[in-house]
Amino acid sequence: MKEIKAYIKAFKLHDVTQALHKIEGLDGASVSEVRGFGRSKKATSGFDSEKSPSEFVKHVKVEVVCDDDVEEQVVDAIHKAAHTGLRGDGKIYVSDVSRSIRIQELSE
Repeated sequence: MKEIKAYIKAFKLHDVTQALHKIEGLDGASVSEVRGFGRSKKATSGFDSEKSPSEFVKHVKVEVVCDDDVEEQVVDAIHKAAHTGLRGDGKIYVSDVSRSIRIQELSE
């Protein structure tokens, strides 16, 4: 299994969600509003460390845990749907997941 975390521009969330819904075998995704900064220039990211060093740019984090066989589809869908061509479009991270336990199923 894989965990895919994507930090994207908030206005691209609808496009990314639509793209993920088209992937067969994908059980779901989680979305969080986050704030942060990267190495983007203030002209494209909205972050000016000299003016307000404690201010962060708003982003959305999309998290997906999926089977290995749909990993590339998920990454590709997020990458294409979140792309604007500007600096600061975001990042996608892929990690291995060694175990998943469904809470509703109690083993005794």
